[in-house]
Amino acid sequence: MKLLSRLPRLALTWLVICVPLVVQGQATTAGSGYKTAADIPVGEFFRLPRYSQMEISPDGKRLAAVVPHKGRDNLAIIEISNWQVRLLTDLDHVDVESFLWLDNQRIFFSTVDQIAENGAPQWFAGYFAIDTETANARNLRLDDQFPHVLGVMPDGSGDLIVALRTQVNASENVFRMNTRTGRSRKMTFRNPGDVMRWVVDKAGAVRVALRENPRESADRERTWSLWYRDDGEANWREIEAAMPASRQIRPLAFDGDAALIVATRAAGKGTDRAALYRYDLASKTLGEPLFSHPWVDIAGGLIQQPGSGRVLGVRYSDDMPRTRWFEAQHQAWQEALDVALPKTTNTLYPSHPDAPYLLVLAESATDAGTYYLFDTKRLTLERISAARDWLPPALMPERRYAPYTARDGLRIPAWLTLPRGVEPRNLPLIVHVHGGPWVRGYHGLPWGRRPTPQFLASRGYAVLEPEPRGSAGFGEQHYLRSMKQWGLSMQDDITDGALDLVKQGIVNRDRMCLFGGSYGGYAALQGLVRDPDLWRCGNAYVAVTDLGLLQTVSWSDTAAYSDYLDTDFKRRVGDHEVDRAQFDATSPARNAHKIKAAVMLTMGGRDRRVPLIHGTRFRDAMEKAGKPFDYKVYSDETHGFNAPGNVIDFYTRTEQFFARHLK
Repeated sequence: MKLLSRLPRLALTWLVICVPLVVQGQATTAGSGYKTAADIPVGEFFRLPRYSQMEISPDGKRLAAVVPHKGRDNLAIIEISNWQVRLLTDLDHVDVESFLWLDNQRIFFSTVDQIAENGAPQWFAGYFAIDTETANARNLRLDDQFPHVLGVMPDGSGDLIVALRTQVNASENVFRMNTRTGRSRKMTFRNPGDVMRWVVDKAGAVRVALRENPRESADRERTWSLWYRDDGEANWREIEAAMPASRQIRPLAFDGDAALIVATRAAGKGTDRAALYRYDLASKTLGEPLFSHPWVDIAGGLIQQPGSGRVLGVRYSDDMPRTRWFEAQHQAWQEALDVALPKTTNTLYPSHPDAPYLLVLAESATDAGTYYLFDTKRLTLERISAARDWLPPALMPERRYAPYTARDGLRIPAWLTLPRGVEPRNLPLIVHVHGGPWVRGYHGLPWGRRPTPQFLASRGYAVLEPEPRGSAGFGEQHYLRSMKQWGLSMQDDITDGALDLVKQGIVNRDRMCLFGGSYGGYAALQGLVRDPDLWRCGNAYVAVTDLGLLQTVSWSDTAAYSDYLDTDFKRRVGDHEVDRAQFDATSPARNAHKIKAAVMLTMGGRDRRVPLIHGTRFRDAMEKAGKPFDYKVYSDETHGFNAPGNVIDFYTRTEQFFARHLK
């Protein structure tokens, strides 16, 4: 065990351990002065991770990683031979969102000017390629469009395979792009049109396309068709036509030289959960499931080996993130790592076949994660760095899977985070509702960009994070039962989770509040309207406050880029004319007079997903009703808060707000 010198420019210290698959001495040195999690300042919870998104170069000699610099996520290179680190980017107003190695000397990366409340990227600012030695950066915009990266050419050239879609035409085309010269060559002169997804084979040829068919009428859901060609120059032919969106066959990848792997909720298979199948292109039939799960959708997550494209396994999350390996060697390594690191969930990242190392991220519900380098020949682990070593795992709040049953019998997945060292009886509760709502919001590990449940629980609150009807990833019926249920049964699902904890004696019914952003902000406010005597307070940010505005505001990004508000929105949420009575009853800005609880609302002045008019409309309604409330706008933020000062200010205000109304 030895302590390495300070890393250049980042002022970080690594503790490196090298032992034969038995890890010792893992105690962190930072944060030892804290006696309880409540002693940890707000800013320490919401500091950007020391390292994230690590990836090994194809030759195994370097690591690339996202690191904090100037309050933003930047890109750094780490030499494995001497553990020296140097910044590759110097960004101060945008974040590195993702990256990938093109070859041993060049990296592609994307930047965003905003990370949304659920951690998703918002408004891409640029796509670039950069040499790790000479810089030689190039902006990869084509015709004022940003490319959607499909992969790297497998011929060693380092060229990218990218898809581009114009705003005026939803159809994508695929290009081969030289990232040093910026020149590109179209690979899909002939294609089915309106393609929403492409699949590239082992040789880099575009072979499969998922097409969005023209809408038959405004009140009909779009259908999808699957297309295939024998090689990169052959004509396309349709092999599956008019598939409904919820039952479409979604092509994922070719398994090296083997069959196409797809995800689908296949009719006749006895489940409404998506599963992985091999698809026989000659007979146009599904084989037996490659992998399925009894209660979550398996709709992606394939693990492919860099370079070969061989499918090695699949990542998924039920109550905790998990990996299912299809290949024996990686499964054996996984089992050895799980013995060596028994208290963590250990994610193994495959490397290029020429690389001598694999990367491992070990994390748990209380441990924000540590990166290790796994030598596959010597079977040794080197500890690289903890992601947030200033947050001691021994003090972090505990988290568990806590599903419950809604009043109409629907099973609601949920996670419960409880204060450490406190008996789980009669606690104050914060229900944290995710945005979307048609996304999956929560998993067993809370260590994303914003570890919100850990922070709130550190202040003494039980934190419930439900996946109410409409949340993605839990089967077709879980989604379909949300149609036109904003503020109705979707809201009841949230309330029922809180009341279930009251029934168990974990939570005090008289001390419960709602918290969330975007749709979650809507639910936080609508809960105060629907059950005004139940909740003590509601804290909403970038929140929808009026369903009519959500459909009619023409300057939102949703209105600008699709026909969604005139079509599927009416089926999912409703229509501001036909469903006026329902919108009147389920829009918080139209019912401010019914609210009895304390309210905090925070908006982004540049938000295009939920424009600021939602905030001003609710503010005016509260003032008209004579209801005092805490209202603030961060003028430089969009659909979420990114600037470090704003993040700290928001969570400081949040801490104070809940302390006033729950303690």
